[in-house]
Amino acid sequence: MAKQHYESRVQNLVYTLEVGIGAKVLKTLLYIMFMLLLSVLFVATQYSGFNQMRSMDQAQLARRFAERGQLQTGVVRPASLWLLAENNKLMVPSETGARARILDHPDLVNAPLYPVVLGTAFRLFRTDFSPATAQKFSPEQWVIIPLNLLFCFLGALFLFLTGKMLFDGRTSLTAATVYFLSANVWGYAVGGGELPLALFLSILGTWCLVLALRIAREAGDEPRPNGWRFWLAALGGGAVMGLLFLTRYAAFAALPGFLLVLWLGIGRRGWLPALGALLVFAAVVSPWITRNLQVSGTFFGLAPYTVIQDGNDTFLRSMHTHLADLELRRQIQARFLRVVPRALNIGDLSLGAGLSICLFISTFFYRFQRPVTRVLRWGLLLSFALLVAAAGIFGEDLLKVGHIFLPPVLLFGAAFFYILLDRLQIGVKIVSMAVVTMFIGVQALPMLFTIMPPRPWSYPPYLARDIAWVSTPFAETEWIVSDMPWATAWYGGTTSLYLPVNVDEFFEVHDNLHPVNALYFTTLTRDKRYHSDLVRGSYASWRPILDLGNMPRGFPLTFGFPLRQGEQVVLADHNRWIPEGN
Repeated sequence: MAKQHYESRVQNLVYTLEVGIGAKVLKTLLYIMFMLLLSVLFVATQYSGFNQMRSMDQAQLARRFAERGQLQTGVVRPASLWLLAENNKLMVPSETGARARILDHPDLVNAPLYPVVLGTAFRLFRTDFSPATAQKFSPEQWVIIPLNLLFCFLGALFLFLTGKMLFDGRTSLTAATVYFLSANVWGYAVGGGELPLALFLSILGTWCLVLALRIAREAGDEPRPNGWRFWLAALGGGAVMGLLFLTRYAAFAALPGFLLVLWLGIGRRGWLPALGALLVFAAVVSPWITRNLQVSGTFFGLAPYTVIQDGNDTFLRSMHTHLADLELRRQIQARFLRVVPRALNIGDLSLGAGLSICLFISTFFYRFQRPVTRVLRWGLLLSFALLVAAAGIFGEDLLKVGHIFLPPVLLFGAAFFYILLDRLQIGVKIVSMAVVTMFIGVQALPMLFTIMPPRPWSYPPYLARDIAWVSTPFAETEWIVSDMPWATAWYGGTTSLYLPVNVDEFFEVHDNLHPVNALYFTTLTRDKRYHSDLVRGSYASWRPILDLGNMPRGFPLTFGFPLRQGEQVVLADHNRWIPEGN
């Protein structure tokens, strides 16, 4: 009897693993392990140090938050000094009289959420910011990239849950798989920027929206915005939209689409939850706006002024900007005509993302049975159109934010693919599986070619050990001027001034605001166009200094030497690195 009882238990276990709940658990674990290995492979082949200004800028801001508990930046832009001076916020009283806000300069460029989250992680893990001795910087490897990978996996989870509410299990699993096999998703995680967090919040907001509309229709065909569960989901979605905006300002474009879907999805009484979500959004973002008004006198610091940016950052590098003299209308017209075709990917449509995007567009010619599914498409279309319009005004970089709309597009693309597949009525299961595999595989091709050799390299100009070597001899109260201050602030922990537009403004800062102790030029400047930029352009006054030639009279930095066979130039008030006699 004992033997029969034992055999019965074994048979039950085998049955559970083959067709019961154990099979689902096992398949889920294998799926997760495969995606984890894929993410590790991507990081191992693609990470060789950060090479994006925005990533290092936010990382140094998070470093300051971890060390000081405030959003004070180590990257001081001359335009920031101009803005504070315009609003009488630059000079503050001290024991020795009025002083300029240099070493405790408030950040006026970045949205706050990602630096705060990253800085909190730095504190939690007691991150060591010892100077880098190799190309890879420890806080990037062990804090920033793992945190971004976590956001990617959380985004995939909520994408799957959203897909199950909108469509079915196979559609949501296919969309999540395509999401995991996207080179852009892992690329942003390895790049170190805020987009993985923005992507996760966008998916979470979509989940809240779909959940609220589904709850509203539980009582019948007529939607009713009643019950605490509905209001929790709807207002929670408004809070998520606020957090998304505080992650990247351009993500504000997602809010009108969210409110439109919430309104139309409920019907006549939909204005009430839409208004409630808008009020919650305002409550979430208002503390940050209040802070900006206190420290700079403006709602969003320098962020709106990107409308007058150019390729040489002339506005950000100048302390004397006359807005009335700028031809903004012509600049915006030219930028809009350049950005809109780029947004539509005319002539540059990748095979991977393009397939899902084309299928998503095709769904506008198909009527889904669920009202929530039908109206969600129009919300996505509205938000993307607003983002393209904003990119036409504020610059092409905003188009990267469009990736926050990719997950629901993947869901609609997968759903329409299965509609077409079912219409074919393929009777042989293995053929049907082959078609699905081909659909996923085609979209995974960019990922495959990305992880193949050659490996990327962040130099020039970003070489962590060189930047740390140049920056570390300076104390907290000393100041470096550089053409890449985000890198010296991140790898060296210094307070760095963005290279002024000319030498005269350099002297103005040095004489009136704070003494400058060093000047660090890299290939970002030395590789500028010779005639257009270095002879007659905004870098003309710096050209003699670049070659360590004729220094301006009274120039305070008398010690200089080249780095990397002349690719970089360092000047300082005295010798801080090279032992005498070498």
